[in-house]
Amino acid sequence: MGTPTSTTLPTFLALGVAIAGTLLTMALSVLYLRHVRMERPAIGTFNGVDVVVVFGFIVVLPLLYLVLPLTPLLVVLGLTFTSALVFGLRPVLGPAATWIVVGVVIAANIWMGRTMLGTVVGWQLFWIENDLLVVGAAVATANLYVQGGMRLRHVAWFGLVLAVYDAVFTFVWPITNTLAQRFIGWPFDPSVGFRIGIYNATIGLGDLLIYSLFVIAALKAYGPRAARGAAVISVLCGAVVPALLPLITDVFIDARTDVIVPAQAAFGPAAFLYYRWLRRTYGAERTMAGFLGRADVDRQAPTPSFALSVP
Repeated sequence: MGTPTSTTLPTFLALGVAIAGTLLTMALSVLYLRHVRMERPAIGTFNGVDVVVVFGFIVVLPLLYLVLPLTPLLVVLGLTFTSALVFGLRPVLGPAATWIVVGVVIAANIWMGRTMLGTVVGWQLFWIENDLLVVGAAVATANLYVQGGMRLRHVAWFGLVLAVYDAVFTFVWPITNTLAQRFIGWPFDPSVGFRIGIYNATIGLGDLLIYSLFVIAALKAYGPRAARGAAVISVLCGAVVPALLPLITDVFIDARTDVIVPAQAAFGPAAFLYYRWLRRTYGAERTMAGFLGRADVDRQAPTPSFALSVP
């Protein structure tokens, strides 16, 4: 086997990171949904208005990341990760153990991000710890939304709008890579990543969150078979295609030779079409109560009924 070139090594590193991060986050999200009931905030049932609010938050947040000084930004990220982990771990560990575990994870992330990035091994250890933090936050947040009433319909429309958003902020107003570069080398990097040699490869927290939402919302709505289809779409359109596109064209390589691909532009339309097929084939989605009663049962296509004509 030949030695990887400077083009193939970062591409296949990105492929490995994207697939591993996506599979791990989706698998843990499914496991959590099946076995853990979260303490839902008293905010009512998730609906379309909430989707608009969440999307507005996602649109505004990157702009705040650009204008906020670094220290306040890191404080905001630290509080966000802490809240997500506390919500997710409390039903599993109990209050006391949760705060101990979260405190250790947050403190370790800060210490490693400030002291261990002078070597490749140090970077790798930091990424492993940071990856656990990000995956945990994604799993907790996805389950909070889905157990709180978010439906597959909401996720599908959300992904479709994010596809446009991701393309615009990558090609028209290219701030996505600016944000990614700003977080590299600091604690609370909102992405799953790894380093080999001089190359870092990452997949963002937002990407992992939407993939996990899609899979567990499909599981809740239509059962394991639908969730498996959602997982395949997430891996292929959300991880494999974006990672391999730079091998085909250099349109995704910027002036600094950084590779930045709007993953949602591939995932969003595919996810929406899959939702429409599920809706047309199997009918209305199950609620959370319906899922809890028959979690391992696939929804069946409705049986056509024929009216008998009596002369």
